[in-house]
Amino acid sequence: MSTYKNIFGKSVKFLATDPDNAEAEGQIWYNSTDGAFKDVIVNEAWSSSSPLNNANQNNSGDGTQNAALSVGGTFPANMADFEEYNGSGWTSQPNVPYDAQIAATCGTQTAAITFGGTNPTNPREATTIEYDGSTWTAGGSLNTARLGMFGAGTQTATLAAQGGSAPSAATNITEEYNGSAWTTVNSTVTTKRNSPAGFGVQTAAVGAIGGGDPSENPTNTSEEYDGTNWTASTTINTSRLNLSGTGTNTAGLIHGGAIGVGGGTNTGATEKWDGTSWTTTSSMATARNQKGQRAGSSSAALAFGGYDGTSPSSVTEEFTKSINVITAGAWSSGGNLTNARRAGGFGSVGTQTSGLAFGGEPISGETEEYNGSSWTTSGALNTSRRSLGGTGTQTAALASAGNTAAGDSPTANSEEYNGSTWSEGNNVNSARHANASAGIQTAAVTFGGTPSPNVRSEEYDGTSYTSGNDLNDNHYAHTGCGTQTAGIAVGGGPSTPTFSTAVEEYDGTSWTTVNSTPIGAGYAGIAGTQTSLILQVGAQAQPSLYNTTALGYDGTNWFTQPSISTGRFDPKGSGGTATAAYIAGGSASPGNTTATEEFTGETSALNIKTITTS
Repeated sequence: MSTYKNIFGKSVKFLATDPDNAEAEGQIWYNSTDGAFKDVIVNEAWSSSSPLNNANQNNSGDGTQNAALSVGGTFPANMADFEEYNGSGWTSQPNVPYDAQIAATCGTQTAAITFGGTNPTNPREATTIEYDGSTWTAGGSLNTARLGMFGAGTQTATLAAQGGSAPSAATNITEEYNGSAWTTVNSTVTTKRNSPAGFGVQTAAVGAIGGGDPSENPTNTSEEYDGTNWTASTTINTSRLNLSGTGTNTAGLIHGGAIGVGGGTNTGATEKWDGTSWTTTSSMATARNQKGQRAGSSSAALAFGGYDGTSPSSVTEEFTKSINVITAGAWSSGGNLTNARRAGGFGSVGTQTSGLAFGGEPISGETEEYNGSSWTTSGALNTSRRSLGGTGTQTAALASAGNTAAGDSPTANSEEYNGSTWSEGNNVNSARHANASAGIQTAAVTFGGTPSPNVRSEEYDGTSYTSGNDLNDNHYAHTGCGTQTAGIAVGGGPSTPTFSTAVEEYDGTSWTTVNSTPIGAGYAGIAGTQTSLILQVGAQAQPSLYNTTALGYDGTNWFTQPSISTGRFDPKGSGGTATAAYIAGGSASPGNTTATEEFTGETSALNIKTITTS
């Protein structure tokens, strides 16, 4: 008789705690603490991710779940829009060289092809462009100009089929691309249609999935292609058009779209293809259609943008088939500050479970400590002020300069905090306010501010300040984090017409201008290091003051992160890391807020289930 050990090669283990690694897959163990047999099961689900920089519908895209691209889209504003996804968020890129929506994109983030579509000048485009990871160049034109076709394959072996070739007319024409020219081949065999899905490679594809018939009514058919001929295949479970698909001819995934007569109702329905049949699985959280056509695989897919029934969407979701349960990065409510204030220390101080907020407006020396759940009042600054530089830890912080009055009254005062009280230290050399700081109490740098000159930086060694090299640009109401030898300055004033997008990095000697933020950032909250941080952008522009946008930075590129709940600028305090941050207080409509929010990056954990007899 076979035993568990004979089948799996292992005995049932007796463990005091559940395992936390992939070796548990397919195994059964007995948890002696819980008194139960357990195993790990495969989970299929969508989870939210960081939004596109620009809300978009009718965009196209391809790539993988960790390296995708979104091309073109919404009429008329975003038709040349181009963004790249790194698995955490989206980074805006220079525009593509032609305006198009309802086009098709195939390939990878470093070898992509986009073709067809529509724009006001050309209602049906034949244009093809190719991307090498940095530059777009012209490719060979389609033989049949059209929009709403599906694409499959790679940049040098592409398949394009069906779509709209004329107003109120669909086609079943198929073309193949060899890296330089398109060739018309055998047409699809079922109803001509617009906006179907497809996936696979040029010689082994599944296409004509769903889509709209010539009257734009959703259909349920699908076809298979062997590199020569199309053959009618199994119907999908939910008839729809304007859907997306990704994967191979033996392991595919379709999701979203519009259902009902005329495609009037959005759906989040998701179906898997195993080479023979379609099976319904977990739906997207946000039902939408006209989103990025294809990215990822049947076990690790990406859906981005689209039309949510009211307007273009920036929503991004990831589909994952895994033994792990993925919890998306998100902001959540923390304990409120004792008093509503803004304009505390500009910089990153402490951690998510050991935070510190000091100073602020109304003018105050108030200091509060955060333990990850609540704020407690501690010793006050000796010099009450707002808009000061702040850095360090909860038990060893540094406060530099600032404004001692509601008007313009900068100070050179500097103080050190020991976890309970503040003590006077040597002053900064140049009185200022709206300056920012980075580093620790015994090795810090404070930089920028107002009044002029607001490019000045000064280094602190735990005793005195020494003049350092100037910033390249004027910065005030900016923010910063990092160390004395690896610091970063982000955004700030002037605020007309928008707050600055300028970013500079400090190496302990000089400042270097690096990639700008995609939008203006003033009076922002920040947490992390020079190469890994999260930024709540604060005020973007007048009158867009109460911003909810958050961005991440990896030392090279800026990318989107989940938005905060309470739009605000000029927080009383912020700190932590790029994956465990906090932001507290600030100016929020209709006045200052006490709200604290905490950011937790994406996490995964084994999908452990208790075995029962029922």
